[in-house]
Amino acid sequence: MTLANAFNRVVTIPRVAVALLLLIGLVLFRDSLDPTAYYHPKPLAPPTPPIRTSDALSPNATIATAPSLHASTCLTAPGAPEVLILLKTGATELYSKLPTHLLTLFKCTPHYMLFSDLEQTYSGFPIHDALAPVSQDVRDHHEDFELYRKLLQYQREGQDVGLLRGDTGWNLDKWKFLPMLFRSFEEAPEEIEWFVMIEADTSVSWNNLLLWLGTMKGATKPYYLGAQNVIGDTTFAHGGSGVIISRQAARQLKAVREKEGKEAYDKRWESLTAESCCGDEIIARALLEANVPLTPTWPVIQGETVATLDWTASHWCSVAITWHHVAPIELDALWQFQTQWVDEHGWKTPYLYRDVYEHFIDRHVSVNRSSWNNLSQDRKFITPHLAEGLDEDLTIMSDWEQRSVESEDACAAACGNMRDWGCLQWMFSPGRCYVGRVMRFGKSDEREDEHWTSGWMGDRITEFKQEFEHCKPKWKGVGG
Repeated sequence: MTLANAFNRVVTIPRVAVALLLLIGLVLFRDSLDPTAYYHPKPLAPPTPPIRTSDALSPNATIATAPSLHASTCLTAPGAPEVLILLKTGATELYSKLPTHLLTLFKCTPHYMLFSDLEQTYSGFPIHDALAPVSQDVRDHHEDFELYRKLLQYQREGQDVGLLRGDTGWNLDKWKFLPMLFRSFEEAPEEIEWFVMIEADTSVSWNNLLLWLGTMKGATKPYYLGAQNVIGDTTFAHGGSGVIISRQAARQLKAVREKEGKEAYDKRWESLTAESCCGDEIIARALLEANVPLTPTWPVIQGETVATLDWTASHWCSVAITWHHVAPIELDALWQFQTQWVDEHGWKTPYLYRDVYEHFIDRHVSVNRSSWNNLSQDRKFITPHLAEGLDEDLTIMSDWEQRSVESEDACAAACGNMRDWGCLQWMFSPGRCYVGRVMRFGKSDEREDEHWTSGWMGDRITEFKQEFEHCKPKWKGVGG
């Protein structure tokens, strides 16, 4: 066979046609065959400017989405310019907790200050070292400041301060309270009437806070407000729930300091802080010395989350302002809720705990939940071989109480038999049946060693809700 004959046998018209089709396909569908083509960014179209009213009927007009009522007016809402928010955090948790606040609450607060245990800047936002005013000798030598000295070292060396996260931050935290208050008093604009101290895991309802403060005269009356707690002889506002101090209370506190002399005053309170457990307790003692006792405001100001709150008559009709131990995802969810609330109801209508329940909880407690701990704890039925210490003796109880530890259905039936006692919910784990007459939602226990099945008495919860269906907002705390 000659070379020419071989070529003629290989290169035939059908084969040439097939090759041409393949080449055309590669050209037309090359993006589909190239996996990197999916990652090529498309050029962004220039933003379309909002149309003028006169252009509205133009066939080429593009309708711009109007900003929500909340987003467009939250900075100028009634009372907003009179409030200064003080956020207290720590350098080791700054990058995990601060961003959500900057994207939510601080987009709506004209005045705020950020305090930590390290002077730094986060994305252009200044972070003040709350401990800088503490005397040099204390900062250099006191055992509570071991973490502080390590933070400064890590900052100098360019290391990740987040690696220092641990329990020692609590010892350092109590030293921040008074110094950051006095700094905020000195730097606050004249129009500020309220100083609101929160922590990095505190959620604040901006609308409800402004409405509540609007019922008082912060510039002329000495208010110290918060969720009451007691240590020894001192009743104080729990720091994580939020501490609120009026301008007049700040004036009286500053006057005591100036009369004694700042250096002597600060040295005395440093000694007292060293002996105390908590900075929020120190604030209460300092204010009491200035003749400003605590006005208790729980549950308007309180320290639970939506999941751990006891949904009782004490909360149901009260205005909800703060939550504590809130994760960033929960903080964002609460912010979205209040944004929707203002969009629908405006800035003059507060939302109550009842409304929070309806939005976040109600639909989730209509069915039993497995691998779920709903925090039932008012009465415990425990099989004898699991019982400890002060646990009740199951063997002397009624038949249905003894059977309650055998199954989920038996535990639910036990709660059903306890209507007069007020049973609203139950949770079961083999050998244990816990019941509660306080409604709580709880949390998943999938990653825990012990797993529960939880349920709620829907008919009784409905009866409770109907009892308070037409209640009016309650602004004052218990004892306030």
